Amino acid sequence: MDQKDIDRTRYFELKKQLEEASRLYYKEGVSPMSDQDFDFGLKEMEALEAKYPELRGNASLTQRVGSDLTNDFAKVAHAVPMLSIANVYSAEEMAEFVKAAEDGISALEPQTSNPKATEGRDLIPHTWICERKIDGVSLSIVYENGRLKQAATRGDGAQGDDVTLNALTIADIPETLDAKKLKIDPSEIPQGTFEVRGEVYMEREAFERLNEQFILEGKKIFQNPRNTVSGSLKLKSVAECKTRPMRFFAYHIPQSNNKTHEENLLQLKKLGFHTNDYWTADNTEEIMKISEQIGASRDSLPFEIDGMVVKLNDLAMQRALGTTSKSPRWAIAYKFKAERAYTPLLSVEFQVGRTGAVTPVANLAPVRLAGTTVKRATLHNFDEVARLDLHFGDTVGVEKGGEIIPKITDVKKELRPAGAVPVTAPDKCPVCGEPLTHIDGEVILRCENMHCAAQVQCLFEHFVSREAMNIENLGPALIASLIASGKIKRIPDLYRLTLEDLESQERMAKKSAKNVFDAIAASKERSLENLLHGLGIRFVGRTSARNLAKHFRTLEAIRTATVEDLQNVNDVGERIGKSVYDFFHTERYTQEIDELIALGCPTEFKGVVKTLFQGQTAVITGTLPTMDRDEARKLIEENGGKVSGSVSKKTSWVLAGEAAGSKLTKANELGIPVHDEAWLLAQIAASADETLTESANSTENKPNSQPLNQSEAVQTSLF
Repeated sequence: MDQKDIDRTRYFELKKQLEEASRLYYKEGVSPMSDQDFDFGLKEMEALEAKYPELRGNASLTQRVGSDLTNDFAKVAHAVPMLSIANVYSAEEMAEFVKAAEDGISALEPQTSNPKATEGRDLIPHTWICERKIDGVSLSIVYENGRLKQAATRGDGAQGDDVTLNALTIADIPETLDAKKLKIDPSEIPQGTFEVRGEVYMEREAFERLNEQFILEGKKIFQNPRNTVSGSLKLKSVAECKTRPMRFFAYHIPQSNNKTHEENLLQLKKLGFHTNDYWTADNTEEIMKISEQIGASRDSLPFEIDGMVVKLNDLAMQRALGTTSKSPRWAIAYKFKAERAYTPLLSVEFQVGRTGAVTPVANLAPVRLAGTTVKRATLHNFDEVARLDLHFGDTVGVEKGGEIIPKITDVKKELRPAGAVPVTAPDKCPVCGEPLTHIDGEVILRCENMHCAAQVQCLFEHFVSREAMNIENLGPALIASLIASGKIKRIPDLYRLTLEDLESQERMAKKSAKNVFDAIAASKERSLENLLHGLGIRFVGRTSARNLAKHFRTLEAIRTATVEDLQNVNDVGERIGKSVYDFFHTERYTQEIDELIALGCPTEFKGVVKTLFQGQTAVITGTLPTMDRDEARKLIEENGGKVSGSVSKKTSWVLAGEAAGSKLTKANELGIPVHDEAWLLAQIAASADETLTESANSTENKPNSQPLNQSEAVQTSLF
């Protein structure tokens, strides 16, 4: 293998590792690696892309902002892109950044010092503003004539998720900019569109109280304040969001008439926003002195900070320097080094998460770190255990970088005891004893037994979800309470619950209990695909559950199908077919299926087999006029189509709404047809007309049959 092959192999290893870390961080609120390790990995990728330009593409992590977009919220296009700030970790790197910025300013000096451009301005060139880097989530807030109009997450930088209602639950975010209340002149309230950007965060004590409450309620605790905020902003329930004690610091006005960033901060403060403390500096030495002083006292702050943000003060210079595809050239984040202590490793526990993921956690000899006594540390996964070459009795380095459970960073192998035994991954689940599996493409060992005690809560939550049996008002807290009280242990137990069982749960009023009881009964009227999806069969999602139900029509036909029969179903294939077959031939699952049948759960496909979009793959993007994406997806799937999350050459057409973004751009580049909601509804209505005509013709000589009218035909097609 030559050097190029070695480099390319390393590049794709990094790509896979960092993309998975990015996905977990933005989509699931999990931090599988430190910011520094992630940034160093990105820098290594950049170096390899510079050496081999063919590796670089627009989709590369080095060229784009990490995305927290979900399908659960409408999309908002940012008037000015919300970019991420690049990181440095040393005085040398800070000096390089400052010099590059100053060189850029010098090259642009004729432009930035143009008398007309600077008339009336008292420039202080090369002054830097230093602010604490709050460990939170970026948020854009748009006001229209002083009234809050919209709040959006950063998303992918070009567009974000609309979280307006959740943002309004944060007391620090004013709903109106009221001159009288602020005791300022009405002329100082910005008119027209006025955007404010800032950071949503959670104070340490509030975070700890929230986790304590979650422990009492039997819920999964959060990893750190930042991840808590990220998940809280994306809650579908505004009422639940109100219970999350979030705060907001304003730090930026993207379209400002002021001359300096310092003036922006003063304006924000005058308008009633909380702003961060800041310090001014004229050179690298002053920047680093301020940063080191703040870093030394960060443990005394009520909130987490992980560094200092350094910004060029002059806004004209900021605009002149501009940005890269990911980051501004006029700002940088200096990241603090995590505190580290060394202590012996006593033992390793294997914890099973609600999704079956097995995580190794180290038990340590107690050691003081960042103001607290540390006894446990996360090892993340078994690839990390192997990388550390960890042995029992090792003296290990422990860091606490804002996480509840600190992490092990290194091993002092020179202190390893003679005959020390290496830490190895278990073969069986430590909770239920089932064999563990390692899925290709994942770094996680997983228990696939959905009835494992560690996963029961997750299984119930999935079973009652809208996409499965759709049992309304039966949320995570009530499920946890029913499990804790012993009322439910297995899925069939849900259908044996009495009204008295529900009324006996804490904080459950009679009316609420009756609503849940009725919803459980109503779920028996669902269709076969709802039950199939709710059972939690490995790899079986909404689409494959519906395809199986449509193909076989009855639960009994699926139970008696061969592996080959199952694999021949559209979009099922070998992996899903084998998983379904194994599920229905495993004794503990077949026993539960028999019980669910006896209790009246759905065993037949109740939908109509439609082929309007058969063999077609659609992508949905943007905000549709009258329906959300989930409703549009259901319509397409009910009419035989498949919905994908990304545009490719295999995409048949794109359904686009307002603020469609990058998917629409890619569709246009590939020449893929783009349609709107009106087109989709017209296609379905036209298909219903054809069905109506065929139905009328087929019933013409049948006196007991009545043809459907147009509205009935369309209604049948839509629902």
